Amino acid sequence: MTVLTRHFTLEEFIRPEDRPAPAATRRFYLELCRDYLEPLRAAFGPTAVFSGYRSPSRNALVGGAPQSYHMRLPMRAGAAADVGCARGRPREWFALLDDLGAPGLGLYAAHVHVDNRRGHARW
Repeated sequence: MTVLTRHFTLEEFIRPEDRPAPAATRRFYLELCRDYLEPLRAAFGPTAVFSGYRSPSRNALVGGAPQSYHMRLPMRAGAAADVGCARGRPREWFALLDDLGAPGLGLYAAHVHVDNRRGHARW
């Protein structure tokens, strides 16, 4: 088990069929957990990772965006996760992550997407 932060391990972000993930993936998930997911968990309780790293073939299979931050692409920094918390609602999770300055945020009916791209995106 590869511990990233107190409450998150790398394995939570990478499905067995998508392993091994590129080596740089660990650093980007460590930053995502430290900067956004640990504070989210502190506010709303245990946080489940529904989707993290995806291989390009898995991303295509699930209909992910061709440049999705769920994939590790050469010459691009960042990682993504779709998460949900034990308490609160997606709008509240989104608002907290926005206040924390998360670069990429998506609001969905049952989860939020958060990523640490270089730049700013909302949907």
